[in-house]
Amino acid sequence: MATLSRELCPHYAATPVTVTVQDSRCAECGLEAPTRVCMSCGHVGCCESTNGHATAHARESSHPIIRSLPLAPSSFIWCYGCNAYLK
Repeated sequence: MATLSRELCPHYAATPVTVTVQDSRCAECGLEAPTRVCMSCGHVGCCESTNGHATAHARESSHPIIRSLPLAPSSFIWCYGCNAYLK
């Protein structure tokens, strides 16, 4: 997978960097892990290795930036628009 600097991602600059996570379970299916939070609106969805609700949300909403949960310094950031991890 590609890795891109956050400064080079046009989607990251247009996305809030702080969201409030109300619940870490997938909003659609209730899966507890692995989950991702949408950095635009706080929607929590499961990853592609399970039911893919985080990806479906990104496609339907045009919200390209997600972050892995639980939020921690080691949580990765992914941009669907650039198809890359952001560092």
